[in-house]
Amino acid sequence: FAPPPPGGNGAANGPVEWYWSVPKITRCWFTAVIACTVLVSAGMLSPMTLFLDWNQVLRKFQIWRVLTNFCFLGKFGWPFVMNVIFMVQYSKILEADFHGRSSDFLWLLMMGGSAIMLINFVADLGMPFLTIPLLFMTIWIWSRKHPNGQMSVFGLFNIQSVHFPWFLIVLSMLMGGSPVPMLMGYFVGHLYYYFKEVYPATQNHPLFNAPQALTRLVEPEALNRSAATGGVFRAGGGV
Repeated sequence: FAPPPPGGNGAANGPVEWYWSVPKITRCWFTAVIACTVLVSAGMLSPMTLFLDWNQVLRKFQIWRVLTNFCFLGKFGWPFVMNVIFMVQYSKILEADFHGRSSDFLWLLMMGGSAIMLINFVADLGMPFLTIPLLFMTIWIWSRKHPNGQMSVFGLFNIQSVHFPWFLIVLSMLMGGSPVPMLMGYFVGHLYYYFKEVYPATQNHPLFNAPQALTRLVEPEALNRSAATGGVFRAGGGV
């Protein structure tokens, strides 16, 4: 499906245009979360078929669980609404930071998701769904890349975006939630940001660039255009 043409004023004029204005990877993730929640709420899908169960993955080849455990935020309610807002808002900004290289953003999610699943397994945390850790991994990276933004908290006071992840921890605990999923995401997000953006020996290492096969899958139009000019050039540098 092709997106409709944008409005003349550069802003989304309705829900359909807003939907297509969201960067492609964030849009796909958002769509998967909404679809899973609607299907589960309607009784058409059981969350038991979505959660991460390595016995089912390895013995019965239910490979989809490796993906679907990142696509369910629970039943409809206020926490669901807030997490979806966080997903669209901060994942969208972070994907835009890749300057059109959506494959690199997807590669970030794949690496982060793999690390989160490894921690969940090694630490025997037993979390069936890992959407929250992956979501808050993106929030942490966003807060490091945009540390000086001013965040309004319920219109009562402002905090710098670099402190926003810690505010979310406090808010979650005040509401009776566990900080562990968020801290897991922050840990993985900090590792990614530190080694990609800070540590000189690994700064902008090719490891952080999506494999060419993934780029072909996500951005075939960019590769086709560059091939016509005599080579495969990736936006923002790199081959």
